[in-house]
Parts: sequence; C-alpha cells; structure tokens
Amino acid sequence: MTDYLIVHDVGQGAWFWGQVWGSVTAPTEHPPQLHTPRYASQFHLLNLPGHGSDEEGDTADVRFDECVQAIVRTVDRRDMRDLVLIGHGVGGMICLQASTILPTPPRRLALIAGLIPEDNRSPISRFPTGIRKHFSRRLSWGKLVGKDTRLPPAAVAKYLCNGMDPSEITRALGNFGPLPTRLMETGVNLSIQEVPCPVSYVVLDQDRLLSPTLQINMARMIDDVEILHLDACHLASLHKPVEMGQLILGLAK
Repeated sequence: MTDYLIVHDVGQGAWFWGQVWGSVTAPTEHPPQLHTPRYASQFHLLNLPGHGSDEEGDTADVRFDECVQAIVRTVDRRDMRDLVLIGHGVGGMICLQASTILPTPPRRLALIAGLIPEDNRSPISRFPTGIRKHFSRRLSWGKLVGKDTRLPPAAVAKYLCNGMDPSEITRALGNFGPLPTRLMETGVNLSIQEVPCPVSYVVLDQDRLLSPTLQINMARMIDDVEILHLDACHLASLHKPVEMGQLILGLAK
C-alpha cells in the first residue's frame, strides 16, 4: 500500500492539511467496519522544525538542510514505503531535495504550487516584486528587533486566502506561525537534475502569491514533469480540501 507524507509551506503547520487528511481517511461505510480498515497505508502530516507543534523553537534560525533531514528521519522512523512525497510552497523545494537523498526513492514527488528558486537564489526571490518587498521589510524588522517575523493578517488574507470562506480565513489567520527567516533569505542549489522519481506539479489557478504562470515556469525546470491544475488559492488545503484529497490519492495510480 502507498504511504503519503505531506510537508506544509512556511509559517504554517500540519494543521493546515487536517481537512485533507480527514477527507481521504474517512470510512466509506457508516458505521465503519473496524475489522476491515479502508487504509492500510500511512497518511502523515509533518510539522517542519520551528513550525506547528515545534513553533516554540527558534523558527528564525531554521535551516534548509535541517528541514530536509526532518523528512528523511520521518520516512525512516515510520518505515514509510512506496512513498508519495508531497510539498506545498517552500515545502515543495524541501521535498524535492529530500527525494534525492532518501535511501529508497519515492514512488512520486508532488509539488503543490511548489517554490523552486534559480541556482544560488533564495526562496523569497521567487515572489513578485511588490510582495517580495513587503515580506522583506517584515523579515528585516524581525532581525533588527530580535523577534520572530509573522506575516500581517491583511497580507495573508489577500495573497493566500482569496476566495475562501470568511470563517475559514479567520481560522487560518489564528494558526499562522512565525517565518523561518534564515531559510527564506538563504540561497540554495537544488538537485533538480537528480530527482530519482516521477514528478507531478499541481498549479493552483487562483494563487495570488505565486501566479499560475510562475508556477508553470518553475514546473518546467524539471524534466518530464507532469503538470496538473486545481482551481484554488494558495491555501488549497483549506479552500478545496476534498478536491485536493482526491487529487493526492490519484497520484499513486
């Protein structure tokens, strides 16, 4: 059976994928037949270092390689096999790198609006100019005063939550955490030509943070990439959780 490991975007956490988890693990019969579980596979939501349940750590100093190793350790500890590795936003570039060093290559790598910087460029360099300046000011201010940097609620609502139900936006705003400043501003060299498995890239067609055109351009940096589309904003896991769940399950076919 296929195992699934989902890695969230920066400033977020496993909670943001909870509705997707629920949509794919809910029993098909009511009451469920407990002696014949529908899923023998694992569907695990990872909290990156400094995020989610680990938010009380020093998020600002979280490093790229630290996040990559968190994926490798999770796959090993949970003995995940026939793996579909899924990364959202910046989590996408982390999953891409992890796929190249896992002892057993994933069955498939899926990038959900995955951010792929050019060589020696930082993740934040991929944001449109206006958004990049906005985020850079917040990052610079955080370093100056020695405090964690968080995205202002207005920016989250405008660029990440467009099209979502107002109640879902409110819940999302309450769960956004600090940003990993070092990770966002440090240049990286991804092993794009060394990905040892098929890659699917899911373009989020309503995304205001990473435009669909930019997503497609980043996807085409990967040889033989499969490009899929979902009509959702950047927080597709909250905007269209059932549709996202079905798309993810289809990746194993």
